[in-house]
Amino acid sequence: MLCPINSSPPYRSGTCEAQNTWHCCFGPTTSIQASLLVSASRNRNSYNMDIMNETKADGYMPALEAQGLVYEVQAKRLLDRVSLKAERGSFVGLIGPNGAGKSTLLKSVSGLMRAQEGSVSLEGIDLTATSTKQIARTLAQVSQTPPYTYGFTGVELVMMGRYPHMGRFQVEGAEDRRIAADAMRQTETEEFADRLVETLSGGERQRVFVAGALAQQPHVLLLDEPTSNLDILHQLKVLDIVQGLVQQGMTAIAAIHDLSLAARYCSTLVLMSGGRVLAEGAAEDVLTPSNIEAAFGVRTVVYRDPFTNTLSVSLLDQATATESVASGTRVHLVCGGGTGSRLMYELQRAGMTVTAGPLGGGDTDRSAADILGIEYVPVTAFGPIEAEARSQHLELVELADIVVLCDVPFGPNNTAMLGALSSARRLVIIEGTPLMDRDFTGGSALHFFEGLSPVARPQGTDEAVACVLGLASERTGEGQE
Repeated sequence: MLCPINSSPPYRSGTCEAQNTWHCCFGPTTSIQASLLVSASRNRNSYNMDIMNETKADGYMPALEAQGLVYEVQAKRLLDRVSLKAERGSFVGLIGPNGAGKSTLLKSVSGLMRAQEGSVSLEGIDLTATSTKQIARTLAQVSQTPPYTYGFTGVELVMMGRYPHMGRFQVEGAEDRRIAADAMRQTETEEFADRLVETLSGGERQRVFVAGALAQQPHVLLLDEPTSNLDILHQLKVLDIVQGLVQQGMTAIAAIHDLSLAARYCSTLVLMSGGRVLAEGAAEDVLTPSNIEAAFGVRTVVYRDPFTNTLSVSLLDQATATESVASGTRVHLVCGGGTGSRLMYELQRAGMTVTAGPLGGGDTDRSAADILGIEYVPVTAFGPIEAEARSQHLELVELADIVVLCDVPFGPNNTAMLGALSSARRLVIIEGTPLMDRDFTGGSALHFFEGLSPVARPQGTDEAVACVLGLASERTGEGQE
């Protein structure tokens, strides 16, 4: 299925006899993003605007919809009544562990595999009632496992994307060559035009496959792990290309392993596991620690990246042997300025219930508490601690089994929180930096310190973690007695 630039089409062709379905190397598409291709003809651009106007007029018709798909192989159900809806101009991200069913779903909605149950409609038309060539004019696919490409050059591979738009004996024209060239420019693959595909690296080859899909000018673009084998720069470039096409009205559905990238680029996420959909919707609704743990079996923190303003996912160290010992222990951290962030993480990781505060707006420790879902006493940044906040702070101190006073500087506005520490059951004071170097109160903080009776004075965070774990173990032993 190739229409090389200097030959009669198609002197290489292919069929998928298992499904009795012809398919292009890049899957089954038409031209909704032709306006992005500078060299596209005026007629095609006009047609593109008609499509976009039609989208606005009947915006309730999804670009692609699947209902109740069931697909089984050797009595193993790979898709278990999966439904999927992709609105026009949306970027849907399929996320989930290996074997979740993402690739099977993409193959099913593209027509490459037919589900035993359920239905698929493409722009409102049943896929089974649509010719394979029409599908190929409307939908393109970049597969995780590429087709046989040995002996083809990069430009020949990209020109395959033009085949659905050509008649049986039609030779590719200048327009087709311009569209292919533009697709290669967009994906920065021009230098690979005359290179044999087998001489390209995995990442270079992947970008050529994406270029071929763009040359197909689809309304709907399916991508199975489009960033696999790509370096960080080209991961972003490929997804930027797709996002740009989506902003022009194309619909994209992509299986993406990187959860943070999926949240950054996709308007809708579909979380799959075991052939089922666990959650779908906006990233904020799908990427929760509980959903991620249910799908992947790992513990994570989900937070909003301050630079991109999108959700980011970080893996936590998994459960340790100390978790059962420390579980149920309440620890309150008196911290600020980043002195408590690592303690929050280590103690929560050990299974403890951690609280913190008072913490002012913009404080690093407050951001860490938000990320980890830790309860804290909020106060105004650089302002005095009001009576209500002091009361909340005292309540958390009294509830805690252990209170840790971190290596925090003291000024006139935060010394008030020290008075509550006399109510601590077990007080740990971290003294990595001498108090005299942290006391900016003219001696008031030192006066409070002299009245405290800590059970330990570790010199840093590592010692403090070990100390708190030891105290938690003692507490557990006392409880068992």
